[in-house]
Amino acid sequence: MTSTAYRQVIAAPPSDRLDLFLTTANRLGTPIGNVEKDFWVCWTLNALYHERPDGGPRLLFKGGTSLSKAYNLIERFSEDIDVTVFRNDLDEAASVEELEALSNKKRRAKLDAIRDACCAYITGPLHEFLGAQLADVTNGAGRVEVDEADPDGQTLLVWYPEVEPRDGAYVRPAVRIESGAKSALDPNRPVTIRPYVSEEAGGLELAIADVTTIEATRTFWDKVVIAHGLRLWYERRGVLRQEGQRVSRHYYDLHCLLGSEVGRVALADPSLGADCVRHARMFFDRPDYDLASAVPGSFAVAPTGAMIDALSRDYANTTAMIFGVAPDFQAILRSVGEIERIANAITRNA
Repeated sequence: MTSTAYRQVIAAPPSDRLDLFLTTANRLGTPIGNVEKDFWVCWTLNALYHERPDGGPRLLFKGGTSLSKAYNLIERFSEDIDVTVFRNDLDEAASVEELEALSNKKRRAKLDAIRDACCAYITGPLHEFLGAQLADVTNGAGRVEVDEADPDGQTLLVWYPEVEPRDGAYVRPAVRIESGAKSALDPNRPVTIRPYVSEEAGGLELAIADVTTIEATRTFWDKVVIAHGLRLWYERRGVLRQEGQRVSRHYYDLHCLLGSEVGRVALADPSLGADCVRHARMFFDRPDYDLASAVPGSFAVAPTGAMIDALSRDYANTTAMIFGVAPDFQAILRSVGEIERIANAITRNA
């Protein structure tokens, strides 16, 4: 069983684990910390999808980590897990159409209820479950905390014991589980996830089957919407969101997706793009994102002016997370410019 295989790796002598992680790191040409963290990302996914007690809400795997782990579409090490809790399973069902029919006051109350129900599950049953699981497999060396940096209380930090302590600020020994119950749920499909060490782990079965994952075409359009919001935010405020930390990854992801069949299929499906915008406007909009302008003829995906310099500095850090030779930032800019051009033209004529 997969869970038993993970336990075997964790229970192995530190020297054996170090050798396993180091061998894989050498094959991939990446720091050992990335390989170890990927192992714990996969341990966490296995716990979320195959170890939780029956009766809990369904989860949807999404975001950049799904692009790398589920679809192998990007060469970026993705250290966090982005999951959506099925709001129907929290007794807070709400479609965009239903929310649009409500008054502003009732809509706000419903959105708050969805947030609160998700927070209660994440910080309650899920926190307790993961904490117990981690303490068990690590003999108390690991811990799970609620991330106080998340004002909505929907993020957990899975702190795992490093086989060898390292000083690396960019990759810390904690898997961040970013949760919520407001994201779109379709289209999705079950996929199999494998840690990087699978090839070196002998006969151990570390593959995680049936991880319900959002389709990559929707993630492509979600990234387009994010890039649009980042651009408008910068134009209005003169600074990047999140203090310019870890935002260039969205542009790298779009660059990779544009060169794939997924990107081509997504760009040929403007109705999916419109649905992503509509959903984002309902659940995630802020005035400075100006998502109302994310429409044919006015998509603003490509960064401009001083925003490029700020993103370039962030990308210099991001390249450490990319396997092999990282694409030149100018190539990324050309790709997102092409996405902006195609998105505007195709959606306008569709």
